[in-house]
Amino acid sequence: MSTLASNEKAFIAENSSLKNENRVFKFTIEQLDYYNDSILEKMNEVRKELDIKDKNLKQMQYLLSDAQRKDSIIFRDTLFKEPTLNLDTIIGDKWYQMKLGLRYPSTIITEPKFVSEKYIMVDYKKETINPPRKCWLLRLFQKKHTILKVNVVEKNPYIENKNSRFIEIIK
Repeated sequence: MSTLASNEKAFIAENSSLKNENRVFKFTIEQLDYYNDSILEKMNEVRKELDIKDKNLKQMQYLLSDAQRKDSIIFRDTLFKEPTLNLDTIIGDKWYQMKLGLRYPSTIITEPKFVSEKYIMVDYKKETINPPRKCWLLRLFQKKHTILKVNVVEKNPYIENKNSRFIEIIK
C-alpha cells in the first residue's frame, strides 16, 4: 500500500506547476512493461539496447534539459543597406537550433539552443572478490560481492560525456 501512495504523490508532484522537487516512482518490471507512458517506453528501449536483465535492474533515470543563450552583435558601421530588413531564420535539427536575426542597420542576433536527453540505468551483478578460479566447481564456493553498474546514455550526438562519478551511501 505504501508503494501506491508513493507513486500517487510522485505523479502529483510531476504534474504540479511547482517543478522544484522530484520524487521517485516505484514500479515492478511488469508495471514498466504495462504502462503506455512515452518516457517509460523510451527507458525500456534503452534498457533492452543495453541488454540489462530484468532481475538485475536496480534503477532507471531520465533527464531532459536544454541550454540556450541570446547574444546581440551591434556594429557602428552600417552592414545592411535595406531599411526594411528584419530577417529571422532557424538553422539546426532536433538536438541543436540556431535562431539568427538580422536587423537594419547593423544588428545581428544569435540564439543557440542545445537539447540534452540522458538515460541512466543502474543494474548489478555478482562478482567474486578474489580472481575467479579456473574450475567452475570451485568458483561456486568463492565469496562474491554485488557490483553496481551505471550506464549513462546521451542521445544527443553533439554532447560528449567527459566525466561522471556515482557514489552509493551505505548505512
